[in-house]
Amino acid sequence: MLSSGKVFKDYTLLEKYLELCSEDERVRSLPSSADIEFVKYLASRKDGTLHDFLEELSRRFLDRVSPARSADAVRSVLGMDMSGDQAAQLVSAQLAGWTLEIAEALGVIKLRYPPPR
Repeated sequence: MLSSGKVFKDYTLLEKYLELCSEDERVRSLPSSADIEFVKYLASRKDGTLHDFLEELSRRFLDRVSPARSADAVRSVLGMDMSGDQAAQLVSAQLAGWTLEIAEALGVIKLRYPPPR
């Protein structure tokens, strides 16, 4: 999985989740061109923070993420038991971060560090 590490340094949880998914679950979960267009929309409507973008994208991915596979990935990577819903929130946050990194690589947005004051 290619990532810049600008949003999350470690995508091991997401990688494990995708490994555990069936092909249909994986295809449903992965960022699409519509998700990149949504990032473009977010960027055009306001000066959002990274946190704002992550929150909105995470909500977008949450319904597409398997709670059962997420819980299995958390157990495997983090060594802890967590409800499927909580685990799916972690995985959807990583999907959101990865999507922002993809959008930056495509020239849709520019992630700035540190954020402007």
